[in-house]
Amino acid sequence: MQTNLSPSPPRPRRVTLLCLGVLIIVSLNLTRLILTIKNWDFLAGWSGVSPLYIALTGLVWTLAGLPLLWGLWRGLGWAPRLMKAVALTYALYYWLDHIFLVDHPLNGATGSVQYLLPINWPFAAGVTAILLGFTYWTLNRPAARSFFGEAEDIKDNIEE
Repeated sequence: MQTNLSPSPPRPRRVTLLCLGVLIIVSLNLTRLILTIKNWDFLAGWSGVSPLYIALTGLVWTLAGLPLLWGLWRGLGWAPRLMKAVALTYALYYWLDHIFLVDHPLNGATGSVQYLLPINWPFAAGVTAILLGFTYWTLNRPAARSFFGEAEDIKDNIEE
C-alpha cells in the first residue's frame, strides 16, 4: 500500500536560528525561576522587586516558550503567529521592565537629567528592532511559509 504523502520541506536555517533564540530565552527564564526559588529568602531581604514577580515572570516566559519552541521546530502551522505575538509581547515586557523596575544609574536625579530609560537604551532599542525585524522577515519568507504549511494558502490567494 503506497501513500501519497509528500515529504515535508526542510526546516530553513533562519527558522532554526529562531528556535535557538527561543531556546536561549526559555533557558534564561527557567534559570531565573529556579534561582529565584532557591534564593527566595535572600531576594526577599532586598528592597525592590519582589521575588514573587521574578519567579512568576520566569515561569510565564518558560511556559510560553516551550510550546513555541516545539511548534517552530516541528513546523506546526500555528507557530508563526504565536512567534510573532510572543516576540512583540516579550519586547514590550523587556522595555516596561527596564523602564519601571531596573535600577538606573541616575535614579534620584531631578530635572532634565532624570532618565526613564537605561543608560544603554539606544543599543537595546537597536537590538530589539533588529531581532523583531529578523523574526517577522524570517517567518514571511517563502521557504518558512512552505515549512509551516502555508504554501497552499499562498497559491490559493494568488488564484483568487
